Amino acid sequence: MAWEVSENDFPKSGSAKDKLKFFVKYAILAPSGHNTQPWLFEINDDEMSINLYADRTRALPVIDPDDTELIISCGAALENLIVALKYFEYYAEVEYFPSETDNDLLAKIKPMIGYEPDAEDKKLFNAIKTRHTNRLPFADDTVDGYRLDKLKTIVSEENVNLLVIEGEQVREEVIKIIEQGDKAQATNKSFCRELAQWVHPNRTNSKDGIPGYAFGMGDLISFGSPFFIGNLNWGDIQAGRDRNLVKGSPVLAVIESKNNNPIDWLRTGMALEKLLLKASSEGIAASYLNQPIEVPELKEKLVKLLHLKGYPHLIIRMGYGKEVKATPRRDLEEVIR
Repeated sequence: MAWEVSENDFPKSGSAKDKLKFFVKYAILAPSGHNTQPWLFEINDDEMSINLYADRTRALPVIDPDDTELIISCGAALENLIVALKYFEYYAEVEYFPSETDNDLLAKIKPMIGYEPDAEDKKLFNAIKTRHTNRLPFADDTVDGYRLDKLKTIVSEENVNLLVIEGEQVREEVIKIIEQGDKAQATNKSFCRELAQWVHPNRTNSKDGIPGYAFGMGDLISFGSPFFIGNLNWGDIQAGRDRNLVKGSPVLAVIESKNNNPIDWLRTGMALEKLLLKASSEGIAASYLNQPIEVPELKEKLVKLLHLKGYPHLIIRMGYGKEVKATPRRDLEEVIR
């Protein structure tokens, strides 16, 4: 139901609270690690503002012990919120980490009427509902230099950089590190148990996590996927699959931040969502291969290989793929404090 939100339902004559809740409907369509949706929103209708909180009850302590990916996910939701506000003619006045005593309060967003959206603003807004993580193989078509430049320039958040990995030899080395990450995670029982909790059969009422269809599984195979992930060694199979996915991906890139702190993590999420929305507006799909970043020793290898000056947070593959079904989202009332 969350994906059925429509601009035509904007409550023009409604209360401030109605309008703020409507904007949040677009924020929750953002991507998140394992589709955990680790965000909460507080509506302050008296002062016409929205507080964004990290919901640490939905953390992933094995792969994300410092909540880096959690805050990146919240940054993506914040960017969706800003894009929606602009479309409906509001400036977004954002105060980052406004509380010295509450580390869960990530941002305070105050909409200010009077913004005039341009064509680019409208394209990004329309892409919120078309952006879906595509974990399936891409077509052979390359992403031309003009579109690739547009993707590079959209990542404009302070202290955040997008590095496109070029050259067959370097890509091959990155693939090897990804394969090592698959095998390392598959033999980590804690990781497998954590992942199994968030992978669901296709026929499920769950409004979070990753249904089997997102991996291209049919109903029968998806039914057994949590057991398979949690109890069998699937590393070699996944490594082979990911090798083929990267080989067939026209664009392979890394998003890094200058500093390794919560404000840069939040801005990384905002930059990520800008990139994903811009890509989707150009018909380009994306998914992630973050295994090397989630295994500390492999993260060091990646930094040395790519001569990174900052802190890598995401490895993204992009290309042209078939339309995929959206993953579920929690109801609005579940994410409102």
